[in-house]
Amino acid sequence: DLDWHAENHMAKQTYIQEGLEMTAEILATSPVDGRRRAVYIISDGKLLDNNRVFPQMEALKASKAEVFGIVVRRFQNSGGVDQEAEETLKPLTSAPQDDHFINIDMDH
Repeated sequence: DLDWHAENHMAKQTYIQEGLEMTAEILATSPVDGRRRAVYIISDGKLLDNNRVFPQMEALKASKAEVFGIVVRRFQNSGGVDQEAEETLKPLTSAPQDDHFINIDMDH
């Protein structure tokens, strides 16, 4: 709900390092029982700590998790903010990146 998001806006920055660290810790202590593991990173803006998350990304990879990235934009056409979000999120996704990344709009 875009109205809720606008009314409850906390910050204009997007940081994921702490969340990825917690996710990696959870997966590291979870039993591996043959099921696929998936991590979804959803963002509506440029990641500001994407250059500091490599230890967490390596831990996710070691836990055999597939990382998917989703950029949610407000309008049908992508703008500069959406492009920055894609440029910082897509490199963090599993290979092949085109199969693990999507840029979608919420303007329906």
